[in-house]
Amino acid sequence: MDNLTHSLAGALIGQMGLKRASRFALAGCILGANAPDIDVIAPLFLPVDNIAFHRGPTHALFGLPVMAACTVALLWLIDRIRPGKAGDLPFRAGPLFLVTLLAVATHPFLDWLTTYAVAFFAPAGERWYSANAIFIIDWVYWIVLGLGIWLSVRRWRGGAGNPGRPAQVAGVILLLYIAANVAWSAHAERTLAAALRQRGIQPRLIVASPPPFAFWERSMAWRSDREWGAGSFSPGTGLLLEPAVYPLGLDDPRFLRARAERRIVRSFLYWSRMPIVVEVGGRPVLTDQRYHRNLDDPRVPAAIRRRAPRGQFQIPLDLPSRP
Repeated sequence: MDNLTHSLAGALIGQMGLKRASRFALAGCILGANAPDIDVIAPLFLPVDNIAFHRGPTHALFGLPVMAACTVALLWLIDRIRPGKAGDLPFRAGPLFLVTLLAVATHPFLDWLTTYAVAFFAPAGERWYSANAIFIIDWVYWIVLGLGIWLSVRRWRGGAGNPGRPAQVAGVILLLYIAANVAWSAHAERTLAAALRQRGIQPRLIVASPPPFAFWERSMAWRSDREWGAGSFSPGTGLLLEPAVYPLGLDDPRFLRARAERRIVRSFLYWSRMPIVVEVGGRPVLTDQRYHRNLDDPRVPAAIRRRAPRGQFQIPLDLPSRP
């Protein structure tokens, strides 16, 4: 999920009333809601690739209290350097930690809702979890979160009773929206699984991906032990399966050689839930079904298709070998 959404989610928690728990509680909510993404700088200091490390340990269950503790420690240091004025809330480390921990927990939860997935038990477990319910940038989130925060801020400033009520209502609305999308994706995946079995195909994995803006539609990706295919699902047309079926390509000698010789290929495979080998411009490329040809979808705005990097989830397999 984008960091604007994470920041708004943290701010909403604070405006519900938790910002009164301690000095810097609102800052703890916003910083904590973004803290797990500190892993994006890990490749600068550790021998890891971002594709394998992002949404790993710092997003895992054991990492949540660590992220909250680090955030509180930073705020404690600021409190020592710049003590509060008379009338300010006192710095309460215990309540601040609990509030910040709740904000930190919203981060992997929101990320889990997207198709990119989260490794909840990294590094002990290698499985990636995803609800396949919400696109990584969602306009409904922005509207609901923004309105809830704005209305609560007005009530706090105006001295109204129960000023956190608008934020609380916005939180409930958002949870209902999330639950509906999780259920809709699950329904789309069950429908596709039944259709494939009627055709004599036993699916090993099915992913329903929400496109940008049209949260009620789903781009469908399926794979068996040997082949993969695609389709779409929407309330108006139901399930539409593309007739073409393609080999996974994971027995390609070029892929097998690259996997043995190049760390980036192994890192990609550690993260990828639906790896395939395809030809792009006459070159062999390792990619992931969830994001293969996603920029060719007409539902993606033309401005995004022109500017988005097409090679983001593509690993060329014909490059010189590197460890």
